[in-house]
Order: sequence, then C-alpha cells, then structure tokens
Amino acid sequence: MNRGGKHHRGAQDPECLTAIFRPWIKPKFGCPRRLPLTLNLNPWRTTIKKPTPSSKKLIPLEEAGQKAAEIYAAPEPPVHGRIIGLDCHPDTYTAAVFKGSTPHDARKLCERDKLSLESLLTWVAKEFTSEDLFLLEAGSNSFEIYRRLLALGLRAVVLESCHVGQRAKTYADNDKMAAARMVRVYLAGDAPCVWVPDPKTCERRELLHAHQSAVAAHTAAVNTLKSYLGMFAIRPGSRGLQLERTRKWVLQQRDWLPLQRELLAIYFAQLDSQAQRRKQLTGLIAQEVSAEPLMLRCMKLLGIGMINAFALLAIIGDVRRFERPEKLVAYIGLNPGQRQSGAGKNIKIGIGKRGRGDLRHLLIQGSQAVLKMGRNTPLGKWGWKLFARKGHRNIAVAAVARKLVVQVWHLLSGNPPVTLESNKSLALKLQKLAVALGASLRVQLGLPSNLKQCILELQQRILSPSST
Repeated sequence: MNRGGKHHRGAQDPECLTAIFRPWIKPKFGCPRRLPLTLNLNPWRTTIKKPTPSSKKLIPLEEAGQKAAEIYAAPEPPVHGRIIGLDCHPDTYTAAVFKGSTPHDARKLCERDKLSLESLLTWVAKEFTSEDLFLLEAGSNSFEIYRRLLALGLRAVVLESCHVGQRAKTYADNDKMAAARMVRVYLAGDAPCVWVPDPKTCERRELLHAHQSAVAAHTAAVNTLKSYLGMFAIRPGSRGLQLERTRKWVLQQRDWLPLQRELLAIYFAQLDSQAQRRKQLTGLIAQEVSAEPLMLRCMKLLGIGMINAFALLAIIGDVRRFERPEKLVAYIGLNPGQRQSGAGKNIKIGIGKRGRGDLRHLLIQGSQAVLKMGRNTPLGKWGWKLFARKGHRNIAVAAVARKLVVQVWHLLSGNPPVTLESNKSLALKLQKLAVALGASLRVQLGLPSNLKQCILELQQRILSPSST
C-alpha cells in the first residue's frame, strides 16, 4: 500500500527488498518475445525461477503457469526502442529519453522538465510506441501513471524506490538527474520491479489505509480527552467516554469555568466525529468481507477476525505471486533476521521492521489473542511451550504469527488449513460481522435481517463450493 511521497517508507513494496538479481546480458539473437498487455500484471516481466542443477534461466510468466513468483526481474532493454525515465510528482513530471542497452553505451537523446499530466500524456502518445519502455519509480501516483501509459498501448514498469534512491548523489540532485538515474540503474540491472496491484486490490488497500487512519485518529481523540481530564485528577476508568451518562458524570466532578466547558464540548465533539468515521469505514469493510467467500474462510482460522481477513486479501492480492509460504512470511516481515560471518559471528536480530508493517501489526494482535486463549487450542499450546523454552513472550508471539501466515497461504492456495476456530468462536466472529453491517444493510446485501439467521447464512457461504 502506497501512503506518501515517492521516498516514503510506505511507498516501497517490501516484496523486492530481499531479491537477488542478476545483471542483464544482451541476447545474441532477435528481440525478446512480446506478451499480451494486461492491466493488473506487467506483461514484460519475467519471474525468477528457483535455481536447479538443470535450469537457472529466467522464464516468462505465461510459462510459469500458476507458480508466479513474488519477485520480478526487470525486462530486457528494447532492441529498437528507447528507454524513458519518468520522475513523477503530484504536480509536475520530468522525462529523460535514452538509447542503448548498457550503462556504458547509453546516450541521452532529450529530456522534458516540468510537464503537467495532460501535456505528458499528449507528448508520449505522439512520440513513442510500444517498442519503447517507460521506467517509473514507486511512489504515491506511480501505479496510476503506469495504468495510463498501458491504456495508450505503451510499455512501462515500476522500479523499487529503495534501490533507485540509493544511487542519488548527496551533494546534487534534481528531477532531471532523478529521471536519468532510473535509466542508468535499470541498465545496470540493480533495480527490481514492483508488482502493480489490480484495481480491486488497490481499492481494498485504500480502504484499509483509511480505516487504520481512522482508528489512529479515534485513539488520539480518546487520549486527548483523557489527558485533559487528568489535569484535574478526573479518571474515567472503565466508563465509556461516548456515553451520555459518562459526560454528565464528568461535568459533576468539579465546578467548570465557562471556557473549560467549551473545551470539553470541543473534545467530546471531536471524539464523536472520529468514532462515526471509524464506524462508517468498519461498515464498508464488513460489506467487503460478507461478499467475499475467501475473506469469510480466513475468519475460520485462529486469530483472524473481520479486519484481519480483509487486510490479508487487500495486501496479498493474488496469492500465486508467492511460490511457497516462506515467501509470504518474508514479504510480511515475520521471518527472523540473521547476520553471520565466519566462525565467530552469528547474530540473530529477530523480525525487525522490514516487510509490510501494516499487516504484520494486525497478525501480531491475532497471535496475542491465540496465546490469551491459553491451552484451549493446539496452536496456543505450542506457543506457550515455545514461550517456556525461549523465556520471552515476544518470540512466541512472532512464531505463532508466522504459523498463521503459513495457514493463510495454504487456505488461499486451496489447501485445507489445520488451525481452525471452534464453531462457537466462529459464530462470535460472524456475529460481530453481522452487527457491523446493521439490519438495513444486511437486507440490501441479500442477508437475513435476523441476527441468528444471518450468522447461519454466512456459515453457509463459508462452506459453499464457490468459496473453495
């Protein structure tokens, strides 16, 4: 999910951070074969096949079938076409046009600076063909520009911003240099390509990001009000701050001055506004989950509720990107790190902060819930044994989260999972989902208005053959 500017941490797709890439070798004969253009998959990318004694070459995506990897090598430079580095900003765009196949023989043909979006699209539609290749750096609007270029019948790829940004000079940098740098990094074979999500996945990621922002804003509003009340030694405790009786209780605790009453009214209004915003976004997520059988099936797993199930499908997208469950674990950032050198250095650094932090945080909360259930489940029992052996709760929590991710990969791949919730726990999850929808919305979605009947209908959707 892309959150900010082009060098923002959220703009980097961590699936490419641990890739091993080989420099491009110029082919001896002919041009690379062209594949059909699609909207959600880069037709010119190739997948990195696991090296075997008999084969270590790159294979096209169509030959890989259902085993599409999550790491993509950049396509080969065009033989007869040009290479265009495109530096994208919200208001202006800069392009650098090169010709060549290696960093040594590449020569700059021209450059365009400070273009608007309309002038950029007009220029590229007039001057370039499908033989040319556009390079974009992963950023806030790179996916949208990528789709617009594909709609014009042009080729484009999105390069991972971390690798491209490492080549920037510390003493001088501008938009023209950034556009040219993309081309040189690409020709050197040092920049992997980012998977461009399909429109449905992008839509879900935007909703997930908006919900997480609403949760953070609602929590900040609660803490602000509690901090203000703490100045006067008023502690609400377990009282709900949104309840009317709690607000009357707050007003009775002391003789508030007129200005202080105005401040309290502002804080309470801010709390109500953020709570309403969070409720609306939660309702939208509930609609998506109730209409998607795979999300309902994910809720059958231990520690996976409505929000986690939605986040999994929103972040992962097509699970076929990940050849093995270990690849998905590494993409999320739940695999432990290690630094080893020689015989005297072997440091284990834990999971760190790499990977998809937004999804990792939700899975950590889910694993905490599994451990809170104690020894009632085999996974919880295994987690507590690991806790007793390692002596640190966080190690057990991360290990349980890894197992959950492995089960998610198997479930989305069509394999039967093993860490399943009990029928009682699943019914409680579905009840929360039905309550989040509301009676009127349940009727609009074709669900029974009665709560118990709605739960039974959702259970039938989980077990229906169309969800497998």
